Amino acid sequence: MSPRRITYDGLAQGIALEVNALIRYSNNLSDGDVNNATIIEQMVMDRASEQSPSYLDHYDVASKALEMINYDAVVS
Repeated sequence: MSPRRITYDGLAQGIALEVNALIRYSNNLSDGDVNNATIIEQMVMDRASEQSPSYLDHYDVASKALEMINYDAVVS
């Protein structure tokens, strides 16, 4: 049996879950700034870049993950 390969959707969903949890449980960042769309997009891109295997394009993973981000939880 060949090893299972992660999909764009699977990885994007995992990244979105991580980032949504961060938004929900710690809206303020360590430097005192609050989350905003730019910071959230960078968090998603960083995770996609780190976690994407070589056979997946991390930009596509990040795009799919951004579609699943709950921006309503961001307190401005």
